[in-house]
Formats: sequence, structure tokens, C-alpha cells
Amino acid sequence: MAISFPRPLPGIAWVKCDFVLDDPVKASRAGSRLTNYTQTEDPTWIADMTTRPLYLDEYSEIEAWWLSLREGLRTVLFLHPTHSYPKAHRENHAPADDPGNVVSVTDGNILSVNSVDAGLVLSIGDRIGLERSGRYYIGRITEVSGSGATRSITVEPPPFDTVAQAGAVVRFANPALVMRLVPGSYQAPGEGLFRTVSFQLRESQ
Repeated sequence: MAISFPRPLPGIAWVKCDFVLDDPVKASRAGSRLTNYTQTEDPTWIADMTTRPLYLDEYSEIEAWWLSLREGLRTVLFLHPTHSYPKAHRENHAPADDPGNVVSVTDGNILSVNSVDAGLVLSIGDRIGLERSGRYYIGRITEVSGSGATRSITVEPPPFDTVAQAGAVVRFANPALVMRLVPGSYQAPGEGLFRTVSFQLRESQ
């Protein structure tokens, strides 16, 4: 069977998955006690991944996955392996499993969402995902209101234009993101029968 890309993460145990936003902003003094702040690049998510010590046969599987990515020329479909549900639904998954739909976007980052399960509870700090036309976005909730089948959700960073559209799918569980392996980041030190694999992924559609 042919491999399809973006390719999911290998289904093994991870001891580290640091998922952080790189939001490069440059500050420069303008005189008269003024400072100019400029965003120099689009904000992007970065994932630092480390496995538990792997037996050689397990390592062979993840090495084959890595080789198929060709140092970042091919893409990864990233789903966080441990933080996949809103914190109110880590035991009761069902309300979060139902996706919603974007009705409108205001001020670039305030989402009006409908078709939500009435039992869904969202909290500041939860992550959600948007999907549209084969593009993916993950954002952190900074404010949320509403009840029943509708919610108003403020997210950071602001979603890009392709997904910030009416009709985009809103994922409350297992939000996905297209990422690429950072060239040179893959490491597999170890001795004897074990190897510990680490690498870095960067958001790249």
C-alpha cells in the first residue's frame, strides 16, 4: 500500500511532547521613549518530541517513518499524543468528539461557532482546531462564551485566511496540524538493545 502524506506520528509511547508557539516579534527603539514592535514572521507551532527507550525492532519502525519524511520534504499530520481533549472532557469524551462549524470570524480571531454538542464545556487554555480545503490550524482559547449549540470562541494566534471562513470545521478533540521535520533535528542515541529518539517538528502547510 502506498504511503499517504501528511503522515501520522508513529503509535509509540512518548515521554516528551513540548508544543509551543514561535511568535517572532522584533522590538526597536524609536527615540523619545518610544519602542516599535514588529511581527517579523508568521507565528508557527513547534513540537519537540522524545520517545521512551525503544527496543531495536521498535526503533526500526520509527526510523523507517523518519526516512519516509526525507528530512522535511514530506509532511506529518500532527495530533498531540497526550493532550487531545479539552480539560473538562478528559474522562467524558463524547461532547468534544462532535465537531462544530464556523459561522463567522470577527476581528480576525473571534469565532462564532454552531452545531456544538450542548454538553460541551470549553475552558480558557484549551486547544481547538480548524479545517478547511485540506488546510489545518490549531489555536489556544483565550476567551469563550455561549451555551447550547453555539459558542463565541477567541483564539490565539489568529487563524489564517483559508480556515477563517464560514463553513470551516471546528475540532474540539484531536485537533490536527500539518508539520514538517526540522532538518538535522532527528537524533537516536543509545547503547546495546535500546535507542531513544528525539526530533523537532515545525508547522508548515
